[in-house]
Amino acid sequence: MAARDLAKLGCALLLGAAVAFPAGLMVAGSRDGADRADTAARGDAAVRDVFSPSIRRDPWFLERQREGVEALERHCERTGESCPESRAARDSLAELEAAD
Repeated sequence: MAARDLAKLGCALLLGAAVAFPAGLMVAGSRDGADRADTAARGDAAVRDVFSPSIRRDPWFLERQREGVEALERHCERTGESCPESRAARDSLAELEAAD
């Protein structure tokens, strides 16, 4: 390959990149970043609040704990097993909720 051919190839690559890059940004950037940030609902504890200073005050964490305690209580009612554990879990959850 001659130097002239390499120069043509380099120019063609630069021209292709100059056209493809903005076109890619237009296609990929069809939504604003603000729209994406608003997609997660914060009030209904649908997701974990990663910026919460205390996990014990996080609504998502508390809801998962309630679900676990309720499942343990249902298991106790159905089978008669793990009843002391379910009572202790309920007491711990009540203490956790009262700490707020």
